[in-house]
Amino acid sequence: MFNNQTKEDKMQIDKKPSELSNQLFDVAKSYSDMSRIGQLYGRLNMIMDMKIFVADEEIKVRKQIKETEVV
Repeated sequence: MFNNQTKEDKMQIDKKPSELSNQLFDVAKSYSDMSRIGQLYGRLNMIMDMKIFVADEEIKVRKQIKETEVV
């Protein structure tokens, strides 16, 4: 059964990814990972900015409540 294989078939079976293709794949994957991490940090910064804004607004509203209660 194996003797009936052509030379081209044997080349297909014996093919393994080259070291260069492995390195290129790793580089592409690290770019993808960096992009994903950058997006996550961007979202985190946006949420933190929103928390600061909401805290400032809370302080303003509490101040207005106190001023209204005094009158």
